[in-house]
Amino acid sequence: MEKLLLVRSLDCLALLSLWQLGLGRRFVVHAMGGVIALAGATVLGPRIGKYDSQGRPKAMPGHDVPMVALGTFILAFGWFGFNPGSTLAGTDLRISYIVVNTMLAGIVGALAAMVTLMLKGLKPDPTMCCNGMLAGLVAITAPCAFIDPWAAAVIGLVAGWLVVVSVFFWERVGVDDPVGAISVHGVNGLWGVISVGIFATGQYGATEW
Repeated sequence: MEKLLLVRSLDCLALLSLWQLGLGRRFVVHAMGGVIALAGATVLGPRIGKYDSQGRPKAMPGHDVPMVALGTFILAFGWFGFNPGSTLAGTDLRISYIVVNTMLAGIVGALAAMVTLMLKGLKPDPTMCCNGMLAGLVAITAPCAFIDPWAAAVIGLVAGWLVVVSVFFWERVGVDDPVGAISVHGVNGLWGVISVGIFATGQYGATEW
């Protein structure tokens, strides 16, 4: 029964991807990653020492922050092949919009995550800033070809705020997500596909079925 429900859930996600406008069917890619991360974290349970005897979460910082930053920059660099490369031919100037939008969302996402932490009275956390950058990149992946650059900055701003709020939310409800995959890919993957409908200009891509 569990396997049947899982297969039907995957089929539903695949069907949803057919009815949304987005570059490269990003909703399935990132939403699937976020859902699997949530399922895995729920089944495995929190790490030993993550919660105290009162059930309050405790910080468990990463042991090699420079490597986290390096990995983030490598991944961000690869995103410039991922998003523009999804145009396949690259025969029109829309590919330049995709590059600029991708860059803006990632940068603004990192800054928004840092500012959100400061507004909450916390110190800027390099790993959370890295997650903010990735959140911006995830959120911009679906709408990157269909929006103007100013909208990319807004999408990145919301993504950076969302990732911080989401990380603390899952932590409070007892879901231990060490790398923030649920927040980065699941929550911001959903925000990205919603943002297509909010910010798409209608000047590029199929607008009728």
